[in-house]
Amino acid sequence: MSYLSPEMAYQAIERMKNFHDKLQATYEENGMNFLEDIGRRNILMSRPQEKFFAAALSTVFSNTTSDGRTGQPDILIPDLGKELECKITSPHRSGCWSLQTDYGTLQKKGKLDYLYVLCDRNFEDFAVFHFENLTVDDFKEPASGSRGKSSIIMSRAIHKCNILVGDIKNRNQAFLESISEKLTKTPLTLCQKEKLLSRQKYWTKAPASFSFKLEAA
Repeated sequence: MSYLSPEMAYQAIERMKNFHDKLQATYEENGMNFLEDIGRRNILMSRPQEKFFAAALSTVFSNTTSDGRTGQPDILIPDLGKELECKITSPHRSGCWSLQTDYGTLQKKGKLDYLYVLCDRNFEDFAVFHFENLTVDDFKEPASGSRGKSSIIMSRAIHKCNILVGDIKNRNQAFLESISEKLTKTPLTLCQKEKLLSRQKYWTKAPASFSFKLEAA
């Protein structure tokens, strides 16, 4: 069971939303669009994520800190002997998500806990995933030109994931269930049945893929 609770996550997100609204208002007062560059927006929201989740954790683990300085843990929980790495991300224009880490840092640490906050463009819908004890084996090796950034291998990391807000769906399983239902409940021609069986074989052998469900918070 995660040492983070859904209640902590909702509490922190509420404070992040309030902070986001104030930043957006400040930008608008000065003739700028805060949502023009979502990557930059997320960078500005990364420190509030650390600060507000640390505050939520401190209601149970009183010694929890979030230093904020370069080289320091995003969140330190001495009561548990844990460091918690915080990440905030939004979907690419294609709709795909990328949950990343700094590969070199993880290599040095050996293993780390991660708190990924997924948010939509308008900062209204969220998912919060807490992964425990991730290692470099749970991430792809950095691609050339990625500046050492590495993407998570969800099929491996999913077994270490605590879902606090939103959900993670196994697309393979969803497709297989849909195909199975059609095979058993729908009158089919021989051609239709062969196509469905072919799709069933494909999704049975295909590498697991996942989709994320966000929710209003």
